[in-house]
Amino acid sequence: MAWQDTLLDASFRGVPFQIERVGRAGDRAVAEHQYPYTNGAELEDMGLGPRRVRVRAVFFGDGYEDELAEFIDALEQPGTGDLVHPIHGLMTVMSASWEDEHDADFVDGAVVHVIFVEDSIRELVFADNSTSVMTDAIASGAESCRATADDALARFVGSTTFDLPRISVLTDAFSQAQGFVSRILSITGSSGLLLGALDPLLYPRAYAADLLATVDRAFQGLSFGGRNMVYEGPVVALTAVSAIADFNVVRTQLEPSTVVLVPNVPVPSAVMLADVAIVQAHARVHCAAAIAEAATIVLAGEADVPVLQRKDIEQLTAQTRTVCQRAIDAARSALDREASGQASAVLATLAWQLQEAARAVINLRPPLVRRESPVSGPVRLVAHAMYGTPDRASELMALNQLGRRALIERGEMLYAYAR
Repeated sequence: MAWQDTLLDASFRGVPFQIERVGRAGDRAVAEHQYPYTNGAELEDMGLGPRRVRVRAVFFGDGYEDELAEFIDALEQPGTGDLVHPIHGLMTVMSASWEDEHDADFVDGAVVHVIFVEDSIRELVFADNSTSVMTDAIASGAESCRATADDALARFVGSTTFDLPRISVLTDAFSQAQGFVSRILSITGSSGLLLGALDPLLYPRAYAADLLATVDRAFQGLSFGGRNMVYEGPVVALTAVSAIADFNVVRTQLEPSTVVLVPNVPVPSAVMLADVAIVQAHARVHCAAAIAEAATIVLAGEADVPVLQRKDIEQLTAQTRTVCQRAIDAARSALDREASGQASAVLATLAWQLQEAARAVINLRPPLVRRESPVSGPVRLVAHAMYGTPDRASELMALNQLGRRALIERGEMLYAYAR
């Protein structure tokens, strides 16, 4: 099928125009690192640059002056606009430069040369560094953490012969751990959870499945939904405050450092203490995986609808990494050599993946700069002067911690995003 069969009517900001020639170009940002007394250079791929559309627009006829003036007015408006490309369809672009040309051989018309620059972040869906792939990897890593801990618990229960005192202590330890994880249900207002209630000493994997079901049901009581749902940003009453609040509920209720199980005997033996430590380490790994999943849900939503400030993302990431480190310490001190090594490795990988996902989300934002306020007045007026819309006033207030301050003076230095 030829392009002439699907050609669209070209327009910019709703202003139609005729096209004599159109082309689209792209480039790649390449950083060259050169070293003294070394031939050549080391090239670093910095990603694809924005696409550029070069247009040769034509205006002719008795009323071409009015059409030309309307088109130039559309080009001179600040910010981005919608361009209907005759071949590639709708694009969000900014008019970077233009030049109108009148020729002696073209008496009743004019030609306008325009360069549009596309405004979009192109995230390659299957690229290693795409945010969606990173967050999916974290979810997979959380499952690996749980599976490793579950395998270690099953090996311990299946390969050990217990006497009655150890059975009593272990049964109580399992009950305490399950009760600890279940606390989050009352905080999130979740109910209607049915557990297997099988003996953990006979069915350790059923006990582990109950822990996961408890966390999954608790997540459904939060504003960002279940573990497999994506946080959608500020829709309805959902705001950045609720995103952080949801994460903090999960973190404070499931913090591994607070999972302290106490043997139900006056003077527990070293063997009993070791048994309880294994159950405790297993619960801590489950809790760390759940907290990492909560952080991932918020980060996945940030990639689509940014609602958090950079400091919030950094704090969320640091807290989750600390949680993973405490779970690693518990696994190393309680589990057998094979299990502790595996659990430590998957938890460390999970923490690193979370850090890289947070870095990718932060890099999606424009650079933070210091700018002078162009006008004096309330924050909404300053936001309109800076960005062409008053809707970004809350962003300026958060970046500069203005609180209840009413007015800003002209020339005052403010933190703001570059665009």
